[in-house]
Amino acid sequence: MKYSIAAIAAFAAASAVATPAFSGSTKRGVEQCVFGTYACTTDGTGIQICDIAGQWELVGPCPDGTSCEDLPQNGSDLPFCTNTATKKAKRGGYGWCPTPGQYSCDGYNAIQVCNTTNGLEKVGDCPSNSHCAYIGEIPYCVNN
Repeated sequence: MKYSIAAIAAFAAASAVATPAFSGSTKRGVEQCVFGTYACTTDGTGIQICDIAGQWELVGPCPDGTSCEDLPQNGSDLPFCTNTATKKAKRGGYGWCPTPGQYSCDGYNAIQVCNTTNGLEKVGDCPSNSHCAYIGEIPYCVNN
C-alpha cells in the first residue's frame, strides 16, 4: 500500500511538470488530429505534432529569420523552417524553378537547389578534380 501511494504521488508530480511557454498558435479548425502527423503552427512560427490523444503539441519554434512552410517530400507535404521569403522568383524568368527542394547541377562544377520562393540557390562548388553529374536523377560531385 505504501508503495502504491508513493508511485501515485510520483506520477502526479511528473505529470504536473510545466511545459515551456510558446507564443505561437496551433493549427486552427482541427479539434482532433491524426497521431504522428506534423504540421506548421497556424501563424507559421513553429512545427507541431499530433499526440496520442489527438491534440497538437509544439515540437519547437522556428529559428529567428525563418518561418514554417509545408514543402513536398516523398509524395506528401511536410513542415520545414525555411528562410523568410521576401518575394517569389518570377515564373519562367532566369533563376526560376518549379519544385522547391529539388537539386540540380549549376553548370559543370557546382550544385544548386530550388528554394521556397522558386528561386535557384547555389549549394556549393564541387571540389577540384571533380564535376557535377547526375546519378539516378540526383546531382553529385564526381571525379573527373
